[in-house]
Amino acid sequence: MKPGCDTENVVTRIRELIAGADRMLIVVSDPIDPDCLGTGLALAWWLEHQGKQATLVSFRGIPPAMRSFPDAERIQEADAATFEFDPYQLVFLVDGSSWGQFFGSGWPDVLQRIDTARIISLDHHQPEEIYAAVQDRCLTVQTSCTAQVLYEYFIEPDGIRPPAHVADYMYQALLYDARMFKNEMHPGEYAFAETLIALGADHDRAVDTNYDKREMDFFVWAAQHTEYVDDIGVTLLTIDSQRADELTRIFGREYADWMRLYKETFQRQIKGYHYGIILKDNLDGTVRLNWRTRNFGRHLSIAEVARTVGFKAGGHRNAGGGVYSGTIAEARKQLIGAMRRALHA
Repeated sequence: MKPGCDTENVVTRIRELIAGADRMLIVVSDPIDPDCLGTGLALAWWLEHQGKQATLVSFRGIPPAMRSFPDAERIQEADAATFEFDPYQLVFLVDGSSWGQFFGSGWPDVLQRIDTARIISLDHHQPEEIYAAVQDRCLTVQTSCTAQVLYEYFIEPDGIRPPAHVADYMYQALLYDARMFKNEMHPGEYAFAETLIALGADHDRAVDTNYDKREMDFFVWAAQHTEYVDDIGVTLLTIDSQRADELTRIFGREYADWMRLYKETFQRQIKGYHYGIILKDNLDGTVRLNWRTRNFGRHLSIAEVARTVGFKAGGHRNAGGGVYSGTIAEARKQLIGAMRRALHA
């Protein structure tokens, strides 16, 4: 993958900023997944290899299902509203395209305390508000995962060989975002995998997927509460305030941490249902959207459809998320209506 003129300028600008700084903060995105964790940890290694100080932080917290990721304990958990950003000369945002993914719903106040000229973004999703704000320091490349962006534009050109544990970070990031190569294919995806294995990535460990019993319990609950919208091939799980109370009683306040199995093995796996949607009331006047789409065949872009009715939505063609300002009933009505119109047009 060779960068074009604009990308070359962005990479050059990022390298210039790194050369003139000593202390770096790396913020991983929400939702926490192997790509943001693996890329963040690999980025920290690369910066430290150059003699820089790197601190990793999550303002969401590391969910239980992700704490087994190699060296996840290195990532600090903090509150963005009270975090002290001044000691850091550069702030890296890893694997996300919107401010809320890094700083939460209070992101406008957080940004008031950060000089945006110090912000650098590495991502592989569709460009959104971060790209619009910091284009000359936002490296957004449509590829398999953000780990591949880091490797191909920074680590590999430096001619340095990352150790096996760093290759492991990136390999787990790749396999997760590629869904074991079931997602949309990107140039160089297999070559990247082979490179990481040659560097010592542990394939057997990476594919040894285990689920916590609570993830199975959530799966059962969610399957029982899923609605089937037959005419447009949608499975829909709606979590309103009443259901949120029920889930909190069963799983605790962080019940959303146990959705992984349902998302990966249910949302786009039911024959005849090409779209899997979750709508969750955030109980603050907004609704969280999550979706999965079948990879094979020509299907709607849910992000594009959702944006026509007021959602802020982004991510991949076949998986992503968004936010709607309003009630969950309105969000459901608007999204399902927009999908019906698009599919029956």
